[in-house]
Amino acid sequence: MKKFALTLGGGGARGAVHIGIWMEMERLKLIPHLITGTSIGGIIGGLIASGLNSQELITFYKKLDLARLYTLPLGKPGITDSKRFEKLIQDTIGRPTFANLKIPLAVVATDLIERTEVVLDEGDLISALLATSAFPVVLPPVERYGLTLVDGGILNNVPFDVARARGATRVLAVSLSNSAPYGTQPENGGSKRLINRMLSAAESMPIWQVVSTVSDILTARSIDARYGISRPDILLKPYVGTIGLFDFDNLDQGIEAGRQAFREAEAEIMNILFSTGRLNNEWLRG
Repeated sequence: MKKFALTLGGGGARGAVHIGIWMEMERLKLIPHLITGTSIGGIIGGLIASGLNSQELITFYKKLDLARLYTLPLGKPGITDSKRFEKLIQDTIGRPTFANLKIPLAVVATDLIERTEVVLDEGDLISALLATSAFPVVLPPVERYGLTLVDGGILNNVPFDVARARGATRVLAVSLSNSAPYGTQPENGGSKRLINRMLSAAESMPIWQVVSTVSDILTARSIDARYGISRPDILLKPYVGTIGLFDFDNLDQGIEAGRQAFREAEAEIMNILFSTGRLNNEWLRG
């Protein structure tokens, strides 16, 4: 039997794109056998695997910004603590293990000690989600099973190869690195929150634009390198424009980018999933 996997890439606030993708999959009543993800892709993937629908994802996302989650780090290596973030996730889905999920999930993190990629797919879900999204400097590393874990995007930002390694025969992957050309000035959303305004101002600075552009280039090159070993059947690259890593005020823009990218590739996606001429009903809701 063919096994369909959805892979969601990292990209901070650009993760609103994934909600748009999921909205289109809900419209078609498509459900994957497996989800893999990194960073915000791991977070959204974990919520989907827990059973959240797109409207519930939107409600969660609206609470997902540093202004709401900021606390003093108390000596930890990050500008904010992860306690409020952890509570937000727990208030949303409870405290499940991977075994409790409605859809199997695997998320990617990076071990700072061994400097290697780590795939998390068992045990406590929330600590794994905190690990895959522990963006260096912003959020502190997560200690889990003797490992010191941070954001998986450092080594594998779009883990479609992880889906293949787990038996997926059809993989739909989403990359969040298709951004506006270097030098394009972001349209600040006029947030009233001080921290968000500070981050928006920082993201418009030339030095941050260099960092962001380099990150997108490295992600694209990493994907190209992994193509030699494994490749997705479809790789969607929604145009995220000037949405920054911390630009959580652009929810609607991100969602629309995801929906548009999916609709443009819908015929190809459906053809690949059902290319045998016989629908596999386990891929359909309802």
